[in-house]
Amino acid sequence: MVSNEITAPYAAAAPVDLQRGTAKTLILGGLAVAIASALLFQVYPKLDLTVSERLFTNHQFIGRDSPAFNAARFLFNVLFYSGCAVGLVGCVITLSTGRKWLNLSSNKWLFLAVCVLVGPLTVANLGFKDHWGRARPQMVVEFGGDKSFTPPLVKSTECPRNCSFFSGEASSIYVLGFAAAFLFPTAAGAWIVSGIVLGSLCGFVRMTEGGHFLSDVIFAGVFMAITVALIQMLFSAISGKSEPV
Repeated sequence: MVSNEITAPYAAAAPVDLQRGTAKTLILGGLAVAIASALLFQVYPKLDLTVSERLFTNHQFIGRDSPAFNAARFLFNVLFYSGCAVGLVGCVITLSTGRKWLNLSSNKWLFLAVCVLVGPLTVANLGFKDHWGRARPQMVVEFGGDKSFTPPLVKSTECPRNCSFFSGEASSIYVLGFAAAFLFPTAAGAWIVSGIVLGSLCGFVRMTEGGHFLSDVIFAGVFMAITVALIQMLFSAISGKSEPV
């Protein structure tokens, strides 16, 4: 029989490998999607307009006054803000008591908080959306606006702030799924897939309202995947462990 002293190190190493594998998956996957998407929109520069045209009928976007799409957007917002609220409560409880809450330590709740603050808030909204200058679909001439369309990776001055590239609301859902992949490493794959599916659906809802182009949604996922993975790597470097600290 193998002693506990021998098997314990191997058992402890499993989460480490899972965390590293998840970070690698998000970074390499994000870079692969970014490169493929950049090439796709370079070869087909009007692809964004073509997709948005399918969502534009009778001189308006199909989700603009749709109760169903409005309800879906509301539910995605509830999901994100609920996640933020739970994260805040988790930080307060675990930091004040020194005990785990919902089986997560204070370090992991802090990891979630940093992901939310850095990803959707800083990188997406304060960073790109306020400085990239890309006009939203509803703002461009092709859909009744007065602004010029610009490709996703071309910086523009058509929009002063809170612009199209990239989707902040899709980012908020992507980041929850990707962060959860590190919080619950044994189910990382399921959380990544859930984040991709729900984040993309959230982005699609915004597309139907004329708020974003297809590329805005794609690159939201790319940036959030890489951002969360880099935050995890930073936490690991600080702690000397390969799990959120």
